[in-house]
Amino acid sequence: MLLYYFLLILPCALCGVLPEKYIQVQGYKCDPAVKKLQEYIRIDTSKQENVELSVQFWRREAAKLGLPFKVYRPGRLPVCITTLEGSKPDLPSILLNSHSDVVPVDAELWTYPPFSGHIDDNGILFGRGTQDTKGVSIQYMEAIRRLIEKNVTLDRTVHVMVVPDEETGSFDGLIPFLKTDDFKSLNIGFALDEGITSTDDTMFGTYVDKRPWQMQFNLQGASGHGSSIQKQTVMEQVQTLINMAMEYRNQQLVIMSANSPIDYGSYSTLNMNMLNSGIANNVIPSKASAVMDIRLSVDQNISDFEALIDSWLAKLGNKTTIKFIRRVEKSSATVVDESNTYWVALRDTVKGLGFKIVPAVCPATSDMLLLREIGIPAIGFSSRTNMVSRMHDVDEYIPVDNFLRGIDIYEAIIKRLANLPDGNEK
Repeated sequence: MLLYYFLLILPCALCGVLPEKYIQVQGYKCDPAVKKLQEYIRIDTSKQENVELSVQFWRREAAKLGLPFKVYRPGRLPVCITTLEGSKPDLPSILLNSHSDVVPVDAELWTYPPFSGHIDDNGILFGRGTQDTKGVSIQYMEAIRRLIEKNVTLDRTVHVMVVPDEETGSFDGLIPFLKTDDFKSLNIGFALDEGITSTDDTMFGTYVDKRPWQMQFNLQGASGHGSSIQKQTVMEQVQTLINMAMEYRNQQLVIMSANSPIDYGSYSTLNMNMLNSGIANNVIPSKASAVMDIRLSVDQNISDFEALIDSWLAKLGNKTTIKFIRRVEKSSATVVDESNTYWVALRDTVKGLGFKIVPAVCPATSDMLLLREIGIPAIGFSSRTNMVSRMHDVDEYIPVDNFLRGIDIYEAIIKRLANLPDGNEK
């Protein structure tokens, strides 16, 4: 590609034959950091069997930088950590966390193959994980690469951690790892993790996550021949459940509409993401299951919400059961004021680069919830601005110039955080 650029693109550009945007995009395709992101996206980590390919990728990247790399397996899946040791390793370290797993795709709906890392004529890189969170992972490592190449001295040790199953609750990755002496030995003072995409110039620092309640309702009803009309069929039960759920959802939409667009903590969200039933096209099904994904508002009282779910179950009848996939009742917050010098350092660095950053509630749930629960202050941050969020959506993307700018931003942030003096732990 580089030879192609110098033999064809550059001479044409000098002669004024090629448009400036075309030249820029061809340059993006030659950029080592961009190529690295494309390589990472091409590992289809929506399939758990490919997790070891991710481990191999990060092992190679650490080796290229001459950095120690360790894989921990206290659970069923591997947690990878690359370490840049500081000049004062006894100081609490800085953790840069991201996850390698991505959610599944419906490839037929995508403009380009979702695991291709395709760059279009406008310099937009498409691929599952560009926003959540493979782009962030590469930005971390490329920022560290620059610091090493510039011989920048960092007082604090920096750990780049890649976890394998954040999208499914971290049950086989981070959760068991947090209980080990290996994790405690990292001596983490502060963590950065995934942030949220902004549609304007504002960047966000998320300091608390919404609490996830993900549950499967198992319903039963009368079966029979597909030509008959039975009473109390399971589909009637499903309709009753949907009606109750949508009533609650509409109440939350009213709250959302009455508040600031970025006041994610003021309302709960509810989506019915899976619905399964039926064994044949001429048999009335006797069973159905519905999976709901609920993220509770910051001020939602748990007892009140339990009472709401109990009222649904009572209306659906005794044959309806519920299975919790994930249920979190408490979500701790990281302080975002002048008393937390980690936050102040992050905020002032971003502002010093000419950007705006404000504290916000994370509208979803991340591994920061787990870190904060054990007393580690954690902030979610992303440099993605003036974009549409397509996390878990079709045509997930990142403009290449936005991605490259993010490396500059992380370089400055890491340098500032890792050189904070002792006594700043909050």
